[in-house]
Amino acid sequence: MDFRVITNTHRYGVRVTALIMKENKLLCYKVADQYHLVGGAINVGEASYDAVIREVREELGLDCSVQDLMFVVENRFDYEGELHHMIEFHYKVAIFGETPSHILDGEPYECEWVSLEKLSNIDLRPKFLKEELPKWNGGVRHIETD
Repeated sequence: MDFRVITNTHRYGVRVTALIMKENKLLCYKVADQYHLVGGAINVGEASYDAVIREVREELGLDCSVQDLMFVVENRFDYEGELHHMIEFHYKVAIFGETPSHILDGEPYECEWVSLEKLSNIDLRPKFLKEELPKWNGGVRHIETD
């Protein structure tokens, strides 16, 4: 059972994201005009560190090395009249093996390496990363959005 609750008007939970970077580029997958990152809900009783490893295996079919916890985020937003409140752990992750052309879990969305310099030009989710990721210089940053 994953660590999220969904009602008619609210959605809240705890999730992880794998920030997979190489050569100053971020691995994303594209859904319509939005760019998303590998990640998902933590399972009840699962450590966030273990959850990000599981999500990389599920979505990319690859093993990985978790390197740094970069951001802890309190992400609050409204989407189509539904209030979302997510606690998020964003980890820097290195993957082993060739990047697949599409994610493997769910819909086969296309994977794409996006230059950190071009993040401001795309519809990246979560949005805070467009500004915060290029200027990250080590350590854990706490971010609040609303």
